[in-house]
Amino acid sequence: MTKGAFYHAFESKEAFLLKGLRVYGEANTERLTKQLATENGTPKAIDRIIDLYDFMFDAQPQNNFMGCMVNNIMSELGSANETVGKAASVEFDSFIEAIEPSVKAAQAEGDLSSAIDSKTLTELLHSTFYGLLTRAKSTQDHLEAKRIMHTLINTLRK
Repeated sequence: MTKGAFYHAFESKEAFLLKGLRVYGEANTERLTKQLATENGTPKAIDRIIDLYDFMFDAQPQNNFMGCMVNNIMSELGSANETVGKAASVEFDSFIEAIEPSVKAAQAEGDLSSAIDSKTLTELLHSTFYGLLTRAKSTQDHLEAKRIMHTLINTLRK
């Protein structure tokens, strides 16, 4: 794409980044929702949650430990550009909204503690995932990240 064509399609580099972030976020939110659906053959919500995080960690070696675009933008640009930071936060919130129903179901099934409300628990899980994902990128070790995520989930079991 020529420079002229780029600026005809996007008014700025920031507009391009924001569009890419939104498209990535929408695709990931859809994937999260489908992966956590009860129709996927895994009856217990806790097992669907564990499978979700295992899947995302296991994808890292094949993706050269690229991590998650939203996580990368939040950690690298979030404080440098307020507009980009807010947009990344919106996408993170959509991920929380996609995961929370499964957390709530796991609480109702008695597999996760109800001492913490479902939204806070979902934030805890996904924020921990993002931290572990960043660590896995730097160490090139997704298995340790999975082990720690499993430890967290097991600690939160009823």
